[in-house]
Amino acid sequence: MTQSPPPFDPELAAALELIKDVISPGLTMDEIAEVRQGAGIQMLAELDLTMDGYFEVEDRAVPGPVGAPEISLLICRPAAPVDAGPRPVIYHVHGGGMIIGNNRVGVDAPLAWAKELDAVVVSVEYRLAPEHPHPAPIEDVYAGLEWTAAHAGEFGGDAGRVVVAGASAGGGLSAALALLARDRKGPELIGQMLMCPMLDDRNDSPSTYQMAGLGVWDRTANETGWTALLGVRWVRSAGGGVPGVSGGACGVVAAVVGAVSDGAGVPLRVRVVGGRSRSSPRPF
Repeated sequence: MTQSPPPFDPELAAALELIKDVISPGLTMDEIAEVRQGAGIQMLAELDLTMDGYFEVEDRAVPGPVGAPEISLLICRPAAPVDAGPRPVIYHVHGGGMIIGNNRVGVDAPLAWAKELDAVVVSVEYRLAPEHPHPAPIEDVYAGLEWTAAHAGEFGGDAGRVVVAGASAGGGLSAALALLARDRKGPELIGQMLMCPMLDDRNDSPSTYQMAGLGVWDRTANETGWTALLGVRWVRSAGGGVPGVSGGACGVVAAVVGAVSDGAGVPLRVRVVGGRSRSSPRPF
C-alpha cells in the first residue's frame, strides 16, 4: 500500500497555503488552550450573523442536562414575517475536534442554506473535552435539541421539520444525536447533514498515514481529539476501535452516544472528496 498522499484539489491547496502559518495540522494536548485563544476563534465575534439584516439573532441560555450547567443556543430566524406557516429548523452542531470552538464555528454554512430555504438556524454550544469528556458533549447537544423542539413556536420554527447538521466533530455528534433521539424516543428528526463527520477513533485508515502533517487536522490531531473525549476509556482492542462495540465507524458512534449497544447493521456510504475518504451513516 502506498503512503504517498493524493494531491489536494487546487482550490483547497490555495486556501491551505493562506492559513498554513495560522493553523498547524498536528495539534497536541498541550496546545489546546493556545488554539482556543487563537485568531481564528477571536474572529468569530466579528461575523455578521444577520447576513445584512436578513436574520434576527438571539443568544439564549436554556437548561442543560440534569445536574449540568445551562447551555447556550444561537438562534437565527428570518426577520421577515412568517407568511406560510412555521419555518423548518436547521439544528447546527459546531466542529472543532471535540476540543475547541463555540456555536458560531461553521454557522455561516447553515445560515446560507437557511437564507435560501427560509429556515431558522439553531446552533448549540456544548462543553468541550478534555475538561468535559464523554458524555458531556452529546448530552448538551441532546438537551439543546429537546429545548428546540419544545419551544420551536417561540421563534417561528416547526418542531416537525428539524434537520440536524454538523461538520467534523459536529458531524459525529449529529450522527450520535440522531441515534440517541431515536433510542430515547425524543424529538424526531427528518434528516441529517453530516460533513466530514468525526466518527472513527481507530485512526488507522490509509488516509490517516498519507495525510500526516498535512492540511488542518491530521493523525496527531485526531488522536488528540479522541483521547480528550474518551480519556481512559479510549483503550484500543487488538483490532482497533473501542472494545465491546462492533460495527467499525458506526460502532464508535454507538460508543460515543453511550446508548446504542451495537452499531452493526447501519448502512454506510463512503465517498472520497478532495483526497480523503469519509464514512457516514445514511440519513434516516
